[in-house]
Amino acid sequence: MFLQNAPLPASHSTPRLDDDWEWQDLDQFDTTARAQALLAVKNFIRHHSAAVMDHDPDWLYTKCSYDKSVKIFLCFAQDGSLSGYAPFFVHPSSLSFELFGISLWEYRIHRYSITAGPLFSGEVKIEDVFIKLFDYLRKTLRKRETLFALGVELDSSFGRFLQNNINLQKKYQLIPSGQAYCRRLITLPENFEQYIQNLGYGTRKEVRRVLRRFEQNSELTISYRIFTTSEDISEFLPLAQQVSDKTYQHNLLGLGIRDDIETRRILTTAAENGWFQSYLLICNQEPVAFQHGYAYGGTYYAEQTGYDPAWGDKSVGTIIQIYRIRDLINRGITQLDFLYGDNERKRSLSTMYRVEQNFHLIPRKFPLGILAYALRGFNTLSQLGGDFIEKWGLKSKIRRFLRKWSVS
Repeated sequence: MFLQNAPLPASHSTPRLDDDWEWQDLDQFDTTARAQALLAVKNFIRHHSAAVMDHDPDWLYTKCSYDKSVKIFLCFAQDGSLSGYAPFFVHPSSLSFELFGISLWEYRIHRYSITAGPLFSGEVKIEDVFIKLFDYLRKTLRKRETLFALGVELDSSFGRFLQNNINLQKKYQLIPSGQAYCRRLITLPENFEQYIQNLGYGTRKEVRRVLRRFEQNSELTISYRIFTTSEDISEFLPLAQQVSDKTYQHNLLGLGIRDDIETRRILTTAAENGWFQSYLLICNQEPVAFQHGYAYGGTYYAEQTGYDPAWGDKSVGTIIQIYRIRDLINRGITQLDFLYGDNERKRSLSTMYRVEQNFHLIPRKFPLGILAYALRGFNTLSQLGGDFIEKWGLKSKIRRFLRKWSVS
């Protein structure tokens, strides 16, 4: 659903509410009110300093399919202006009992995932509105439906509310999904050399050495491709999947980029909106690394990456990262967001970070409430076991073994 050019209804006013800042489900609006509300949302996020790509309803609706949908909750001020906006992506998932990242048992659910925190106008009492939102959601959720907050900045108002609000914890069990991590970002300067100078001495030296060794290797024929149009997608996806299928993320965890109908549809829509921007590194006529992401509002969101482990000694993963950063600077992009999770390469190339964590919010209802207690206990024992073997240096060795085994 795309409403950039939709006319504002002349005979129907935006729903008005009382002073209690009650939330409403967009799906409950009639056709005219829904169209007007979505126009208000587009205007709201356009002028909100905290808005990101995952707030854009056009982008959220792009990812819908037969088993994936979008739920949007809104609250309005007395004058009819939009005061609160909370979008959720609803999809099949599971409560997973995992050991070292490998699932041992799963309970299938539908998950309301929020990947960008609720947005509010300046007049709202945030604590009160958060409580009303989660009260409303609890009434909305059915038997096998839970909430999931992805990438919550712990020091934000949303993060502090989730961690500390007693009233929320009476109605939901808050269960961390994984440890807190640093979300890495790069504030991109005006030119590439300035970016290199902003890196630490060791990283700066390593980047220059890797680039020089790679680009001066007479045995390599190097090609670097940038994909931005809908016509590019049919070429990019098969080559990116060819690389992705060789990675440990695919072989061990079943992750990676897929050349299928749904992915082509999403990327085509992204390209038509000017968001699609992906990269491929080819050595000796063979694809060896890819970077896939989206440019939106001056920020590049680095969604997926992968490289052929057989080319690991040539540092092709680092090379394509550097080539992408240089291209983004040339295009006038001001920020690169590495998104969720952390690793050594992100740490070395980034210039800033924020601390985030993922959370399950499981309603205290049967049977989900019982499963939540079991999951919390299992995760505690798993963490203790992991800490114990890490103390003896075994955890990283096990992970390295699993990665090597998965690509052998």
